[in-house]
Amino acid sequence: MRTLSILLLLAIAGSGCNSTECATGTINRDGKCEPATSTTDPAKCGPFTVLQGDKCVPMFPPTECDPSTTTAETDPATGVTTCIGNGSSGGCSATFACPTPTATGKHTICGQIYDFQTNQPYADAMATGKKCTTATATGPCSLSVTPYDAIAFATNPSGATPLGNGGTEIDDCGRYRVKDIDMPASPFIGLGFDDASGMGPGGNTVTVGVATPANPPVTKDLEGFVVAAATTTMWASSGGPTLANGIYAPVYRAHKAMGDLFAPQAGVTFTRNAAPEPANDFYFTATQITRQTIDTAATATGANGTVLINNATIADSVAYSGTGGISDTTNCRWEQHAGASLPGLVFIQVFRTISISGLNGTL
Repeated sequence: MRTLSILLLLAIAGSGCNSTECATGTINRDGKCEPATSTTDPAKCGPFTVLQGDKCVPMFPPTECDPSTTTAETDPATGVTTCIGNGSSGGCSATFACPTPTATGKHTICGQIYDFQTNQPYADAMATGKKCTTATATGPCSLSVTPYDAIAFATNPSGATPLGNGGTEIDDCGRYRVKDIDMPASPFIGLGFDDASGMGPGGNTVTVGVATPANPPVTKDLEGFVVAAATTTMWASSGGPTLANGIYAPVYRAHKAMGDLFAPQAGVTFTRNAAPEPANDFYFTATQITRQTIDTAATATGANGTVLINNATIADSVAYSGTGGISDTTNCRWEQHAGASLPGLVFIQVFRTISISGLNGTL
């Protein structure tokens, strides 16, 4: 009898101490008594997670991309990361990665660079999608892309400081990405496109500016442009504005419902505060798809949907828009934007139609 009592005491001592005693039909889970039959509702597991026991765990192991051959792009809606190849494996038609910034409060912008005169991608003749690693004399690999606070730059170009960022990448197809841009004080980020000669009219291309709302984390497919000095000379020699005073270039696009996001809109007259600007607007030859020759008698956009403007100023705020080229004027109108004609620079602004109830104030 004494031996049996000792064995029972040893068995109790060996099981350890437990201060929580659960009632019949319940079990101890991490110090709490829960129904023995309870499980985690699998409906509460998020996308791409699965139920294991009573915990939701990732369905797949974390994606790790090889940074030497791929760029990681994470879909913010699903959290799925895709490794998109760099280099020449897919050519210019392959997907061009636009990765989510590595930290919150940053912005990444990606897109294609176009020759503004021809409206064709600014690519090398035998482009393969290879990332630029060495500066060249001409072509995409001769370019730089610099981010600015768009309003600060338009107000004081010589005093504007580039926004901090995680670096710019361009490939020989003319595709670019500017990563991890610091958010500006204003609601808009401006990108300056130019060659190695720096800001201004020198070198193979003049400085071109575009702008986009600073809505993090990613802006995809933002069109960039290059304008050759020879192109601005053609404009001036045919009666257009000179680069010395700066050129603001609105480009009017047909309604997206037409199916072609790049289709230009003819028949549009530029307006400032809802009034035409005959002293400052210069339209191209009506049938010209390219942007070469000014028709000094024209009063509306031709086939290329473009007008060149003198004396635009950021002080006019969102005063710039257009009239004409819209069949349903009851429900549709042109966007309103801010813009500026800055000496030595071409600032290009795309205008699209929106509903009458649409918000003003886009840049």
